[in-house]
Amino acid sequence: MRVYTLVLLLFSITCFASSSAIAENANSLSEDSDSVHITGFVVLGLALIGWTFILILLVNAILKIFKKAKNHSVAGLPVKCK
Repeated sequence: MRVYTLVLLLFSITCFASSSAIAENANSLSEDSDSVHITGFVVLGLALIGWTFILILLVNAILKIFKKAKNHSVAGLPVKCK
C-alpha cells in the first residue's frame, strides 16, 4: 500500500511538473493587453497549492522523525529461554 501511494504521488508530481504553460505574444493595440489576466492568477494559485502540499508533507515527515527519535526506547535485558 505504501509503495502504491509513493508511486501515485511520484506520478502526479511528474505530470504537474512536466506540463508547461504556453504563452502567446500578441501585439495588439487594445487596452486589454495591459490588463491582468485571470489565467495567470489561476496558474499561480495552483502552483501555490502544490507547493503548500509538498511543504506540508516535508514538515510532517521531519516532525515524525523528531518524535520517533525523542521517544526511542532502549531494550532492557533480553529474555533468556532455557
